[in-house]
Amino acid sequence: MWCARKQRWKSGIYVAAAVLALACAQTAWAEGTAGRAGQIFEFGAGARALGMGSAYTAAVNDVSSVYYNPAGLGLLQGREVSLMHAALYEGASYDYLGYAQNSRTRPGGWGVELLRLSASGAEGRDEFNRPTGSFGYSEMAFGFASAWRGFLHPLLSLGIKGKALKRELGGSGDTLYGMDLGAQMGPFLGRRLMLGLAAQNVASLKQGDTDDSLRPLVRFGAAYRVVGPLSLAADVSDAGELRVGTEYSMGIMALRVGVVDQALAFGGGFLFRDRYSVDLALLNHPVLGLSQRISVGYRFMPAARSKPMQHFAAEYLAEAQAVLQRREYLKALEGLETAMGLDDRLGAEWKAKSERLRRLVKRMSLDSHPEDAQVLAEDSQASLVAYASIEAYMSREEDRAVLLAHAAQGAEPGKGAYGRLLDALTGLSGRPIERDQILPPVRLAEFKMRKALEDIYAHRYEAAAGLLRESLWLDPSNALAWTRMGSAYFASGDKERAAQAWRKALELNPGDEKLKTFMIQQGMDR
Repeated sequence: MWCARKQRWKSGIYVAAAVLALACAQTAWAEGTAGRAGQIFEFGAGARALGMGSAYTAAVNDVSSVYYNPAGLGLLQGREVSLMHAALYEGASYDYLGYAQNSRTRPGGWGVELLRLSASGAEGRDEFNRPTGSFGYSEMAFGFASAWRGFLHPLLSLGIKGKALKRELGGSGDTLYGMDLGAQMGPFLGRRLMLGLAAQNVASLKQGDTDDSLRPLVRFGAAYRVVGPLSLAADVSDAGELRVGTEYSMGIMALRVGVVDQALAFGGGFLFRDRYSVDLALLNHPVLGLSQRISVGYRFMPAARSKPMQHFAAEYLAEAQAVLQRREYLKALEGLETAMGLDDRLGAEWKAKSERLRRLVKRMSLDSHPEDAQVLAEDSQASLVAYASIEAYMSREEDRAVLLAHAAQGAEPGKGAYGRLLDALTGLSGRPIERDQILPPVRLAEFKMRKALEDIYAHRYEAAAGLLRESLWLDPSNALAWTRMGSAYFASGDKERAAQAWRKALELNPGDEKLKTFMIQQGMDR
């Protein structure tokens, strides 16, 4: 930074002792080492993060993502603004202003920030220690960031930030430029765990008479919601700095404690009407003692065209359902996982279906067999039966799924995709493969009906009803199967289910007068 640099201005060399001491002391608090250019990007943005010791790489998902980790904008829900003013030491001041909003076209968001660090009133002296008047020091920084969610993985947010830092001391100045990258992964473990990575200054440029540059820094972070309102966060950098923080939320209030390399931070906050926030942080500098930071924030009302993350999640879910019906299973799984990653509150039903489809796809090694994926997407009887089988497995109807997988392989036994589907489903469900039942759907349905008829003659009515149910899984419009199922239920004494089966048979074959007459005799015509 400016700590190790000599500035020439007009009549000689000016010694900016007070200002430089201030800057070095502040950067020692922020980073643990002095003399690094661009540490205005380490002073903090928002008292919430500062109260947690700035352990925010994985936890951040609001406007301060521009500052801490641009990937946090991938989970931004709307439009937010935040500002903070801090009176520092020896008359110096630090100001932060940030604005961010979510995207209207895809999951993600963008944001900007403006930072200012200034000190004035330092007395300048020339090389002969003669007073030359007062001068000031200032840093002004601007950053722009953008992030996308679900781009390479359903649970992954990626962000990028460009920034510029203009520094002035007396009449001299320069500008430093840098680029940051960020990533967040999660949530995992029931929406409890988030992981984050922020790589600062992966590329940098300088303009002006300076040897300084923005040095690279990498931070890795994790945030974990322990239980209910209690969460923990930790960051570690490649420079060896450790940050740890915790937050306990109580409705509209929150309490925070953090540690930055053995220096304590405390904080609290209030949220009014779900839109206005006021946060306070107390920072215990090991040399300069306690200082405070106060920040305020506002969340805007959703704009007419604004799309919250739940909207994108619903869109991905609808698209995934359409893709699933086209039998493009890999693409459907990606869409389902993306939807769950954006908002896993879409419902336990689709979360379970997504997980079961993932297991099946993995068991079939479908991503390693693109030829199988192509076969399963064909317009054929076998692919349609296979789709019904996969849909049944996703809905936890494992007996039906395995039976239909037998029929799919029986329809086209020469194609390995259907054999691998059958192997996968029997392996996942624990059902055996019945080699004598690898038949085309119609023949397998007839096979089940013959077996059922044998059971009816042998007075094994429940077994017969089960076989007829399987036959109807294969051919639900078979009126004769419905009639025989009604007979099996009637013979077992279950007149209610018998009447239901016979009514279905008459819907399919309204000309069955014999069945109509019998139902009238039994009082089942109502």
